[in-house]
Amino acid sequence: MTPLSKPLSKHLDKIVLLLSFGVLSAALYFVYAYHLSGSKKETIRSLDNALLLTKNMLEEEKSHALSLSLMLSQDQAFLRAYQDNNRARVNTIIQRKINRLEAQQGYRFEVQIHDAQIRTYLRSWDYNITGVPLTAFRSGIVQVKRTRKPVVSVEVGKRLNIKAISPIMLDGRYAGSVEVIEGFSRIEHKLAREGYTLFVLLNKRYLNIATTLRTHPVLQHRYVLVNNDRRKEALEALSSADLSQLGRYGYFGGGQTAFAYFQISDLHNNEVGYFIIAMASPTLSALPDYHESRFNDVNNSGEVIIR
Repeated sequence: MTPLSKPLSKHLDKIVLLLSFGVLSAALYFVYAYHLSGSKKETIRSLDNALLLTKNMLEEEKSHALSLSLMLSQDQAFLRAYQDNNRARVNTIIQRKINRLEAQQGYRFEVQIHDAQIRTYLRSWDYNITGVPLTAFRSGIVQVKRTRKPVVSVEVGKRLNIKAISPIMLDGRYAGSVEVIEGFSRIEHKLAREGYTLFVLLNKRYLNIATTLRTHPVLQHRYVLVNNDRRKEALEALSSADLSQLGRYGYFGGGQTAFAYFQISDLHNNEVGYFIIAMASPTLSALPDYHESRFNDVNNSGEVIIR
């Protein structure tokens, strides 16, 4: 054995150990990186599913509200009472139908009747309110009067909710409209059963109209939290996120929570607020933020603009 080979032999075990440790470390790194890549894909897949699920639920709720609005606007007992200007009778008919549907389906909603001058004729939740002019801030009612066609959207009034409006036609002339109003609690509860948390945000600039939301939390001086979900971890993560980057739709992370979102637009395609869906995600370091600023309509891309 040469003089140089003795030290080499003496340290061979250490060299092998170091090499083995290096190989093992590299292997663990690649396994970890692969795991993160898989976790990232799984998180994005879950967020995509959450977006699709929420959009479908919203469309179902809108369709249901529109069906009720059309049904009420064509109900003969209601039309006779309305034509006779019998508010008490109209209220009795509306309340009976609301209570019946709630008993049969567990489906709670509210109804507002507007007269031909786009003023409040009757509110199911407050009989004493009447004669309130609505033209200035209720574009959906104005559109129904102009087109004589029903419309459904997520619209800002005193609150932000789903509003389905159908014209009242008497002897071939426009005589007012029926509005079915419902919130987002059913969507919220359905998503909760799937492990998601829903946050509905309204752009703060609409607080001059949505007066009932003025006491709700405001996130980053930009958005009012519309719904009542107060899940601490998700709300704290959302409050800490950079909401100035929100586009038409996308996803982002915060803390141990991942978020997917889509924009709520009015009938004129102006941004009103956002639906944000939260889910717990322990591997959020693998999730990059993504914000899409363009959102084509259904004819061009297969995507559906939520109005």
